[in-house]
Amino acid sequence: MTVTLREITIENFVDAIKLEVKEDQTNFVASNAASIAQSKFHTFLECYGIYEDEKMVGFSAFGKNPEDGTIWLVRHMVDKNFQGKGYGKAGLKTVIKFLKDKYSCTEIYLDVAEENEIATNLYIKAGFKLTGKRHEHSPIYKLDLADYSED
Repeated sequence: MTVTLREITIENFVDAIKLEVKEDQTNFVASNAASIAQSKFHTFLECYGIYEDEKMVGFSAFGKNPEDGTIWLVRHMVDKNFQGKGYGKAGLKTVIKFLKDKYSCTEIYLDVAEENEIATNLYIKAGFKLTGKRHEHSPIYKLDLADYSED
């Protein structure tokens, strides 16, 4: 499966805000509308749609923390109609490659709600490891790109 990233712009932001997670997942991730709004005030935050061909199937937000230069995957979601089909994994691989290329970074951080087992498993399978630190109520994970395999 090949997916691509496209920046959220005036042309596609409505498609992004229409994407939704399943009802039992709404407490795990902020809405895409909230993430897009947040990016207008926290200008380091970049918002991208995850596409298969011309269809937006998911959304990610990420950026470089201006305080310490660390790279963070802040949001990663797949629309409820496309979950369970490999888009989360394919999108994550695409985001990791994008961040590695854009920032020449060696590490990527994220935090995820402990109750969000599906996302936690996705990140662990991709190579993210617990750091022992927390952001608010969520554990922080780090991907060491020196150990990362795109397979």
